[in-house]
Amino acid sequence: MQKTLSGKSAAILVANGFNEIEMTTFQRALIEAGASPKLISTESSLAHGWQGNGWGHYHPVDKHISDALAADYDMLIVSGGYRGHDKLKMTAHTRRFIGGFMAAYKPVLATGDAVKMMAELGMLQATMVTGDAAVRDAVVAAGAVWSENSPVIHGNLLSMTFSAEQKSELTETFVNFVADIFAEGDAAQQAA
Repeated sequence: MQKTLSGKSAAILVANGFNEIEMTTFQRALIEAGASPKLISTESSLAHGWQGNGWGHYHPVDKHISDALAADYDMLIVSGGYRGHDKLKMTAHTRRFIGGFMAAYKPVLATGDAVKMMAELGMLQATMVTGDAAVRDAVVAAGAVWSENSPVIHGNLLSMTFSAEQKSELTETFVNFVADIFAEGDAAQQAA
């Protein structure tokens, strides 16, 4: 993979119970593309992943969400894992942090059931998204527009269902999506 994201920083938002496979897949893709991923969490030092039917590994947290600013990062990944989302929704910092990326038109990736948390936080009004079929009704009830296709790009948001069998295609889609948004921004700056 080319180092198309060299010098870019990525925030990965997690809390105990996040989907470890999804998070580590995109974390690895970011590193391979030259970006610097950082774990942002409600946890202070270690976040505990969920893998399959049980707890996975502990991952070191780079910054507590109460101290994190969207302005310090170039992109955001919100991986699936409803256990972690339940904790993230309990703090107003989550809405502030994700909202900062959305308002600044920075690339945001939401995998699996992450769109449900974002919709419940009021961030996806009239936004077309996709994700795990189990969250469809809740996402639509919160004002988002559901698509059966995956992945879905709406503005600066890339949402997708995650499949371990397709992870190389999904990570390539993500890296290209981010690179395209940065290229658009660079072109707009040059035109100004």
